[in-house]
Formats: sequence, C-alpha cells, structure tokens
Amino acid sequence: MKLIIPAFDQHYRVSATDYNWTNPNEILTIGTDDAFVGLDSRRYTTRGRVTALDVTRDEVTDKIVSLLTQHGFYVPGRDRQSTETRKRMGEIFGLARGFEVGAVIDLHHGRPRRYAAPTN
Repeated sequence: MKLIIPAFDQHYRVSATDYNWTNPNEILTIGTDDAFVGLDSRRYTTRGRVTALDVTRDEVTDKIVSLLTQHGFYVPGRDRQSTETRKRMGEIFGLARGFEVGAVIDLHHGRPRRYAAPTN
C-alpha cells in the first residue's frame, strides 16, 4: 500500500528550514500545517517520500490507536473514538493519493504537495 515515509535521513538537509527527527521508514501523518509526524517516534519531519510498504490496514490502525492514546484522544471504552481513528486512517492513506511511488512531498497549510527543490 502507498504510504508516506521520511524522505531524508537526520543528516541530510535541502535547505536551512528542513529537519527530520523521525525514524527511518516509519509511517508519517500530518503533524502540523507544515510538517509530518511519525506514527512510532511521534517526532517531526518536513519532507516525506511516497513508498509502497508491505503493511496491513490493521497494523496501521494499531499504530494510529497508539499515537492517539499517547495524546489523550483515544481512551479505551469510549464510543466516539472510532470517528477520530477513521479520520486519521483516511488522512494517512490519502496523503499518497495522486503521487507516484518515489515522489518527495511536503505540506503546505496541511495539504500535501510535490516538493520543489529550491533553485540557486
């Protein structure tokens, strides 16, 4: 399935405003209007790469529930939490929609766009 992972490692920066504090190959979702957040590390990065990962929908759901639990949005036994989980699932699977595998993307006001490297 097509998902977003960090585009660069912690030692590579395209510009002075780039950062990557995530783990290599972890699944990303929208963290802020201009940065992704890793589902496992809960750390941020400015660039993501579309990749085909061999994970199941249930594995991704477990990661989302873990992330939401850490931030207090998911409390076991609460009924309305499934809405937030479904919203996050749609967000994660929707980020890569419309982009080919290998494309580097960033976020602009919370929306994914193809990354255009700065020209000198």
